Amino acid sequence: MKLTPTAVYTAPDFETPKEFHPGDGPHSTYGLTNQISDIVIKAGGEDRDKPSEHNDTVLGNLRAEVTTLQDQINIFLTERMRLENDKANGGDVERRILDEGVEEEEIE
Repeated sequence: MKLTPTAVYTAPDFETPKEFHPGDGPHSTYGLTNQISDIVIKAGGEDRDKPSEHNDTVLGNLRAEVTTLQDQINIFLTERMRLENDKANGGDVERRILDEGVEEEEIE
């Protein structure tokens, strides 16, 4: 028996529901979006909560596919929030902060 997780994103301002499927793989429990930040890693930090590798069982493979699905959803929602934030702030907040050193509180 194979279990495959899926997810569907809907929102009032979103015309077509967005479907997420983990795909064929390979899948791992080491996700792209569930680890400590790069800043902490570069400072010598260690991820003490790092997940163990999954077992090659029905539940183990499901666990790895859920991690892949979680990454897809997190990446999608982060991009959506960034685009909405840019739109709400005239589309150039990030450029102004990075290029001109403008503090976010100063932007209206």
